[in-house]
Amino acid sequence: MEWSSRLLESSVVIYCQFAILIVEGLNKLYQRVHAINFGIYGATRAGKTTMNHQLRTRGDVPDIRHRTEGLQRASRKYVKLDGDAHTVKTADVGGQTVYWNDWLNDMRNRRVKYIIFMMDDRHMDKHYDIEQQLCWTFLVDTICSTEWNINGKRKKKRESDYPVAVGIWANKYDLWKDKYEHDGPIEQHPIFSAFRDGIQRLNDKGIPCYKYIVSAKTDSEMVYRGVLTMIKDY
Repeated sequence: MEWSSRLLESSVVIYCQFAILIVEGLNKLYQRVHAINFGIYGATRAGKTTMNHQLRTRGDVPDIRHRTEGLQRASRKYVKLDGDAHTVKTADVGGQTVYWNDWLNDMRNRRVKYIIFMMDDRHMDKHYDIEQQLCWTFLVDTICSTEWNINGKRKKKRESDYPVAVGIWANKYDLWKDKYEHDGPIEQHPIFSAFRDGIQRLNDKGIPCYKYIVSAKTDSEMVYRGVLTMIKDY
């Protein structure tokens, strides 16, 4: 009787361990197959195309000498770092004013769940350059609006149309890191100050804003860690 009881206990333990392995395997398969839609937007020359290259061909990023025109076809990227992995889907899109409606179309058609706003330090280096602030204002207006406005046609947003989180990523850190003194946390870096009103509006809407510093061209680990952190924390 005691022998039968021990055999039953051992069988239960083995069964539970096997079930855990199956669940973990299915979870990894789901993360590999299921693509999470990310939208990457920002002004011209902010690093959107570079970011897309870095996600697709880790560490192998060419010099980008052309501006992206319009909205390109979205593609899948497998992002893996320190045992954590997810498949994401992004599309490259132009940053000029004429293409801002393409951002809106991309958000709506792919039901983008995470948004990354790429920017650099041009607004600090040249205070008269407000291109990035204008882009940011348009993006925040679009996100916070209760309606889609496409080509003059309005459609009420559903709850699922709002992003889970918005990242504001200060790119080209390798080029400007020594130009501005800052010893505090990343969230308090002065590079984000020009965008604080939009950040507050998103927070008031219940949409968290993730401030991050990155070198999209030279540091693939920073890129991957930022993407995976957004998925994990939000």
